[in-house]
Amino acid sequence: MSGLDLLSATVEEVGQQIKERQLSPVEVTRACIEQAERLDPTLKMFTTLTPEYALERASYAEKEIMAGHYRGALHGIPYTLKDVIATRGIRTTFGHPRGIDFKPTEHATVHALMEEAGGVLLGKVYSHIGRGDNPVMCFSPWDPTTSPGTTSSGSASAVASGVGFFSIGTDTGGSVRHPASNCGLVGIKATFGRISRFGVWATSWSTDQAGPITKTVEDSAIVLENLAVFDPKDVVSINLGHTEIRSGIEGGVKGVRIGLPVDEWVWKEWINQDEEDAVRRAVTVLEEAGAEIVEVAIPLAAEARNNSLAAEGPVWLRDMFSQEVLDEWGELHPQIERGENQTFTDYLHAQQKRMAIRQEIISVLKDVDVVAMPTGNTIGDKWDATTAIIRGITVPARSRAVYLNGLASQTGIPAITVPCGFAKEGRFPVGLQLVGRETEESLLLRVAYAYQAATSWHKKHPSL
Repeated sequence: MSGLDLLSATVEEVGQQIKERQLSPVEVTRACIEQAERLDPTLKMFTTLTPEYALERASYAEKEIMAGHYRGALHGIPYTLKDVIATRGIRTTFGHPRGIDFKPTEHATVHALMEEAGGVLLGKVYSHIGRGDNPVMCFSPWDPTTSPGTTSSGSASAVASGVGFFSIGTDTGGSVRHPASNCGLVGIKATFGRISRFGVWATSWSTDQAGPITKTVEDSAIVLENLAVFDPKDVVSINLGHTEIRSGIEGGVKGVRIGLPVDEWVWKEWINQDEEDAVRRAVTVLEEAGAEIVEVAIPLAAEARNNSLAAEGPVWLRDMFSQEVLDEWGELHPQIERGENQTFTDYLHAQQKRMAIRQEIISVLKDVDVVAMPTGNTIGDKWDATTAIIRGITVPARSRAVYLNGLASQTGIPAITVPCGFAKEGRFPVGLQLVGRETEESLLLRVAYAYQAATSWHKKHPSL
């Protein structure tokens, strides 16, 4: 489409032009479909591309807008969904490695909300769910020989390559933040219960949360504001009424107290020196913008990744699928066997450990407003990597992302990642992670926005 750079265009920019009738939702959608058809053979983002459905939705949005019925910032905006989110009548694989042909009879609430907002679904994107040694079969636009991050792999790859302006992924142990960081994007995991999980794959009932992946902090706030709605279909859904999540996003960080962990495990065990340098420089930028940096200790959080709630996964699977499907899936999906073999004692101890970690971080967040730390990533890892070298030590490739991201997941508090530089000779993006208090997503977004406004990392895009 002439004049529209899909790699750099944002929800905010395109939405404003659609509102002012300077851009046609149909033309924008066609451009995104053409981008998908051009790049998907290389990047393998989609499990199901839905061009006819997308153009139908775009045409309807255009007619509404022309008639003066503008719904809001997402009206006419193309987006994608991680393929663990139910879509009525549209193939949903729920991450099955062999791509089962399952068509739900009801929308997941997050998709229903996007439909109400006037969004245009381009299709379902790849989700990496399987054995730890099962390679990621979706690729990063920064280097198509490498992983875009798991498990919202297709979501990050699609947004970073200009296929849709945002995607909704899911985060159990960092699966929104990890691929967002890998691909130079913004990813937010909201407070547990802030976004409905109805119709969404539930690997862990205690930690799962859907969340948006976007190019900018503003876009993340726009999408989150549409998703953060009470839903009686999800028993953990928080009823806060309507909240202005974007309110005050440009308020700056003067006087904000930012905790900087002193713990070795945060800095030395899971990221290389150039990644550490990028994150520490990012914290200095926030300090120069007026934030107060305070050293904090979070030793118990080191155990977040090792805390297994495996018994929760099979419950959801048995509620959703027949025994015949599970028998086939069990060969490829270790969660079934591992979860069913977990003893109640081990599960109870895992919940107790989770509460101890939560108690620790909530105590820290009474003294500071947010905690700044690296985002767990697997930058530069080849798509089939099972191990990586960190400061001369061999570590599990995929799992190293979860060690840093598991804190927010296990405790239910919100966290956001924002691009803060590049590593490995400047070839791969690095993310700054900000962790905050429950239901205070607005403050997290304000701090992330202040950092974004002071830097230009979010304006860097892959060459495609």
